[in-house]
Amino acid sequence: VRGVLMKSEQDDVEKTGNEEHGKQLTVCNTCAELKELRDMATEQRVVMQMLKEKLSEQAAELSATKNELQQQKYEQQTLKNDVQQLKSEKETLKNELKRVTSELETVRRENSALNSQITVFESRMMLVEKTLEDDAKRPKVAFSVGLTDSGAVGPFNVETTLVYKKVFYNLGGAYNPITGIFTAPTKGVYYLRFTAFDHRPNIVTGITMYHNQKSVLHAGTWPDRNAYYSNAIVLEMEEGDVVYMKIPKTYHLFDNANNSCTLTGFLLFPL
Repeated sequence: VRGVLMKSEQDDVEKTGNEEHGKQLTVCNTCAELKELRDMATEQRVVMQMLKEKLSEQAAELSATKNELQQQKYEQQTLKNDVQQLKSEKETLKNELKRVTSELETVRRENSALNSQITVFESRMMLVEKTLEDDAKRPKVAFSVGLTDSGAVGPFNVETTLVYKKVFYNLGGAYNPITGIFTAPTKGVYYLRFTAFDHRPNIVTGITMYHNQKSVLHAGTWPDRNAYYSNAIVLEMEEGDVVYMKIPKTYHLFDNANNSCTLTGFLLFPL
């Protein structure tokens, strides 16, 4: 019985020992697990801290990105406004360019018209200058003379050359007051005119113009009282040709200070 009891006690001791050992093992395992959990918790805290820091950095970056985006939006709006302003200015410049182009075209047309007028004016000026030069080079021939202050002239027994002694004008000196002959100084076309007068009744009055030796004009009348008569002619004359007046034989003329008997001539144009 003792043996059995001792064995039973021994078994109980062993059992108790095993239980204690099991408890110790359990405690050790629990401690290990707790340590592992603490390590994991510490690691998780480190990870969380890193995540917080990363999240904070990302939040800062996001805020900066938002600010940058806002700035870009502002700049984009500013650019849009600038573009709109530039478009408006461009349209204004286009309108101004159209206006200036129109004015320029008007000025060009006016300049063209002015140039045409200037060309015409210059042509006319050149023509005037040439005419003046030609006139300056062209011989100046003109004369006007009166017959006498003595009263009655004639009658003569033969046809007689009249000498107009009163010289009113003798440009070029082509009329000779000594011979009564006009000599053409240059070839050209000449205008010649005479006037004659007599107031006495019962006489014959008349006068004849000669070109060289050829009679070209004659005028006369049988007056009852004051009788004026005249005639004119245009002659082509060579240089050296002569014109003179003759009174037919038995004809009468009368002249005095009234200059009733005159002879006039001038060069129309040279040839």
